[in-house]
Amino acid sequence: MKRFTKQALAIVAIAAFAVAGCKKGADGSFDRSNGAGGPFTGADSVITGNISASRTLSPGKVYRLSGIVFVTGGAKLTIKPGTVLTTGAAVGYKVTPTSATQSIAGVLVITKGSTIDAVGTASRPITFTTPNASGSRHAGDFGGIILLGSSTTNQPSTTVIEGLPTFDANGNSLGVDITYGGSTPADNSGRMKFVRIDYAGFRLSPDNEINGLTFGGVGSGTTIDHIQVSYGADDAFEFFGGTVSPKYLLAIGNDDDDFDTDFGYSGTIQFAIGLKDPSSTHSLSGSGAPDSNGIESDTEGSDNNTNPTKTHPHYSNFTLLGYAAAPVNGSPLPLADGAKWRRNTDLSMTNSIIAGFSTGVEFLNATATSATPGGFTGNAVHAYSTVFNPATAVSLTGSTNTTSTDANPATFVGIGLGSLSPFYTTAGSSTYAFNNLRPKVSSSTLGAVTSASLSEWTSGWVSFVPQTRVDSGL
Repeated sequence: MKRFTKQALAIVAIAAFAVAGCKKGADGSFDRSNGAGGPFTGADSVITGNISASRTLSPGKVYRLSGIVFVTGGAKLTIKPGTVLTTGAAVGYKVTPTSATQSIAGVLVITKGSTIDAVGTASRPITFTTPNASGSRHAGDFGGIILLGSSTTNQPSTTVIEGLPTFDANGNSLGVDITYGGSTPADNSGRMKFVRIDYAGFRLSPDNEINGLTFGGVGSGTTIDHIQVSYGADDAFEFFGGTVSPKYLLAIGNDDDDFDTDFGYSGTIQFAIGLKDPSSTHSLSGSGAPDSNGIESDTEGSDNNTNPTKTHPHYSNFTLLGYAAAPVNGSPLPLADGAKWRRNTDLSMTNSIIAGFSTGVEFLNATATSATPGGFTGNAVHAYSTVFNPATAVSLTGSTNTTSTDANPATFVGIGLGSLSPFYTTAGSSTYAFNNLRPKVSSSTLGAVTSASLSEWTSGWVSFVPQTRVDSGL
């Protein structure tokens, strides 16, 4: 969630490398034109409208989501391992009965009381992706996935999730409950395991976007693990309240924040990787300042809110990497912070690595003075300019963090980036040296990838080449 105006880059240069950025229409939507051929083999099956009775999707077809597909009325959507879903025909919607019609496609919404059971495997992940051919794939080709539940938030339970319209092209109500939140911390929205989401994102209006994977009031009874969100047009993962506690998350090359928490989210996230691609587009604030963070957390949207139910994420074993070298003369487009805590949010973060950002960690507004003492300890933080802002936030950071402002983050003792320079050599690199994400000390518990965890959660299903990957759907 942002208070910003997006700036899509046409070309970003790094190390004599350039790549086209995502294309956005006048209404704020991103280009979804189908490229010739597409990335699939297998027959098509079109899904449109509401799924109000339980349904199972199996490999053998490529499922195209026309417009916004809502799972409603307590229905359960089961998606079998190896299944591929993509964008179908666009459908017209309106924010208000009299507003302009916008075309939306490729969005899946699990409403309150309904569930998803999307459980892939390391060898047969479930994939949500662009319909376009190799070389023609852009952020925003696919809409995104939204889970809505009845867990606790700091907003009224009648709050509507951002990014979704409520009227059809004729100005008639869609008649679907897209509110989130309630009083059931252990609410269960289902399971998602071994799922890849590529090129997602949609901008309905300013500050009103669909992310790769959005959680609204999702409860702790929900199982979320082994999820990858790549090259999206907004945030990779955003949590609006709720208590869900995911693990094994991976965000690659997304335009905005890798992990964003708001409105009283209080779950735990462990083992998560955020990688910024210097060839991707990156968001800017309304004033034109860099606004793409590894982490962003707010209690509410205003700087000086005093909501007593603070957002309080509990993070451990994160690895958040920006660039392997500081931008020169604005190239590549500068990033914002490794972690930005603001607007009265509380925080707990430990055993994590942040490197390659101009500012490592920023504490803004009331967070700098009122967050839980010692909330950010036992981490390794590198920054090109400022490690902690303000430097006086010692009650939060204590003395157990390892820090560095070295020009080359690969030399930062304790994080072991090795010879990986830049973190991406090209946007379509077929290999990524996960070994370089391991801390140098083999017994270290720092970061998302340790000597013990590497083979357990990154092998087989992670993809660094969505631009050229072929998904069979078989």
